[in-house]
Amino acid sequence: MKKLFILLSLFVLILKNDFVKSVTYLDMTPYEKHDCSGNEPAGIGYSLIVNECFAIDRQFFMVEFNHDHSNATVNQYHDNKCSKIVNETEKTFEINECYQAPNYVWNNGVQPNNFVKISISINPNYIPQYGFRQTTFPPGDINCQSNPWFYWYATNETKLHQDDDTVYFYCIDNQTYETFCDPDCESSYASLSCIQSYEGEDPFGHVEETC
Repeated sequence: MKKLFILLSLFVLILKNDFVKSVTYLDMTPYEKHDCSGNEPAGIGYSLIVNECFAIDRQFFMVEFNHDHSNATVNQYHDNKCSKIVNETEKTFEINECYQAPNYVWNNGVQPNNFVKISISINPNYIPQYGFRQTTFPPGDINCQSNPWFYWYATNETKLHQDDDTVYFYCIDNQTYETFCDPDCESSYASLSCIQSYEGEDPFGHVEETC
């Protein structure tokens, strides 16, 4: 009887841990063509956590699915509880469809000029390596090791426009670099260890920049 109780307790603990770790994302994979055709992603893409209030820069968002998960709605909110919606900010995306890339680039003058294909990922095992990735983690995650809230990325050697400059991101030996051209070009190391998004303002979470 004691053994049965221990087995049941372990089973409940496993179920509880699986429930806590389960996470769903709305993925926006970038492509150059308007129909999102092609074998290799190219441009700026995103991954946004679903059914959680999260921050992009100083703005709060939430992603929600409809009843059959055939489309997703992204709304912006005034507060970190996502209780007060910002009027006329709603965006709806149908799963497996192609759209002009929205601008969810965090704290940056970069404007995406590609298209994105919409998909869902559940409990992803890893994040692919890109030319550049800026990831936001929940408040309190000082090591940036929990499930990400959100990330935007640029595929390797993607040409971007930032204000009056042209920017290229690329990854070498697991380190991300950026090249600015205006018109002369200069390259620099672009990785950033886990830091608080805004000093003294924990609701905005922590951020890191990697490949």
